[in-house]
Amino acid sequence: MFSKLCVSIIYRCNFFRPKYLFSSRICSNFAPYLIAEEFLQIAEHAHSENINYYNKIMNKIFSIVSLLLVGVLSVHAIRVSYTTDNISIFKNPERGYTEEISARVSEKHPNVVKGNMDKNWGSNEKMTLAMVLYNFRNFKSDSLPQVILNGFDEDMQILRDCGVKCVLRFAYTESQSDNVDATPEWARIHMEQLSQHLKDNADVIYVIEAGFIGSWGEWYYSSNYGNKSMHMNDKREQIIDYLFQYMPEDRFILFRYPMIKTEYLKRKGINNKALSPEEGFSGTVKARMGCHNDAFLNSWGNDGTYASNSKDDDPQVRRYIADETLYVPNGGETNVEDDSYAQKVYKKGPEEMSEYHWSFCGKSYATQVTSRWRKDGLFDVQNRFMGYRYNLLYATYSDQAAPGGKANITISISNSGCAPLYNERTAYIVMANNEHTYRFPLQTDPRRWLPRYEVSLVREQIELPDDMQEGTYRLYLWMPDKYTSLQNDPRFSIRVANKNLWNPETGLNDLGADIVITKDAPLDPGEPESIENVCNSHSQQARKEIRNGRIYITTPDGTTYDALGQQK
Repeated sequence: MFSKLCVSIIYRCNFFRPKYLFSSRICSNFAPYLIAEEFLQIAEHAHSENINYYNKIMNKIFSIVSLLLVGVLSVHAIRVSYTTDNISIFKNPERGYTEEISARVSEKHPNVVKGNMDKNWGSNEKMTLAMVLYNFRNFKSDSLPQVILNGFDEDMQILRDCGVKCVLRFAYTESQSDNVDATPEWARIHMEQLSQHLKDNADVIYVIEAGFIGSWGEWYYSSNYGNKSMHMNDKREQIIDYLFQYMPEDRFILFRYPMIKTEYLKRKGINNKALSPEEGFSGTVKARMGCHNDAFLNSWGNDGTYASNSKDDDPQVRRYIADETLYVPNGGETNVEDDSYAQKVYKKGPEEMSEYHWSFCGKSYATQVTSRWRKDGLFDVQNRFMGYRYNLLYATYSDQAAPGGKANITISISNSGCAPLYNERTAYIVMANNEHTYRFPLQTDPRRWLPRYEVSLVREQIELPDDMQEGTYRLYLWMPDKYTSLQNDPRFSIRVANKNLWNPETGLNDLGADIVITKDAPLDPGEPESIENVCNSHSQQARKEIRNGRIYITTPDGTTYDALGQQK
């Protein structure tokens, strides 16, 4: 059955060209029976004139091809096909809806999270992110007392205990009428005081929003730094310098407007074009600067989010954000409070989240939009595909290997979400049985598994320890948090969107295959089989098309969906 499927794959996806059929170890087994050019002619004749004629020919050669494929694939490898799950909504770290938790802290009330979160927090919406905002209004011109810093540590531990991370922001004002924020020097003092506490708790910080300037820390209404029309000036530049001096080096810092980033980089003599693949995730200031949009779907270019010096809503700025956000996080909230305008724009949510690679969004404010999302089912659509959503599609694994030898893996993975993963994370192959467990880090970078149904191929060779115990081991994919404080907590491990693979007790994704470790196996199985083309064709259980710049997915039964799973 599997061999017949492989032949069908080759036919359906036009893999008749000699460069595909005769470029791997498999091809040499076809040579005594098939001539590439004749096979090509059969295929072209079938497509252009007579499909029935092609089927007759294929039936005649099917038994030969079946035997050859089975013979080649069963030597030291097993192939597995996975069933994707495009329906379920489940928790995954560092993505999805957020709920704001904010407070004006004081010596008497030093906490923000404490008292506002328990282990059932966010369960209904499968949330793993909280928007946490500390208001330092009481300390605009005074040092933060130790009780505030202790309260921050206590809040971060509550997040850790509840399996939640935060989008973190600090501010001095909480209304447009109160625009008096702290001076650059007092902001610097507060950042310096917070610095070690932020580093100690970076494990539960998803991203840091720049904050500190303006009402709600959104860099608009400000007595000390000018309003939004002054994207950059000397004082704003100072604050950015301080942020990169005192914030954790492995966390992104998001600014309210794209022009803040581009103008800051220009001042520093740094190329301010959108990040290239080579620059992405490099850890530089440019690679760590992103944007957040707290006026999602609103007029005037989302309240100036997409504004340039010449236009209120500049398509080039939109393109910049679309390109940038493959390498820096993007998210925020909608603030549309006009009911008639909300009715006009709310359906654009899924499309724009996909285009600009949103990984998080406030679930409540403003209700004029979010309530319509809920009513029309768009809330669940966005909850399903916001951020990353990894689907295992197809794989080959060594079915046996020797201690001290090597094992091959090739896995085809699709990211059907809006965005990639952003914070560094290692993927592991785990080999486990009732007595022993071995973990092998992979070289692949999950942050490079691009979104919107792009397919990535993981093709690696695992080196086994000399003292590995013989026996049969189950294979698992494990994607834990980078930090050892969270690594063994399954709530912070990534779950793939496949049926019947996830174990919530261990944080492991079952790969549906076993490997036998035996001294009788060869030490070197050769290079991992290069099956990229066949793998991708088989694994794409749905056909991806671009129409007028939009992604559409057509399943084998002919049903068409847009990139976020809405049926068309």
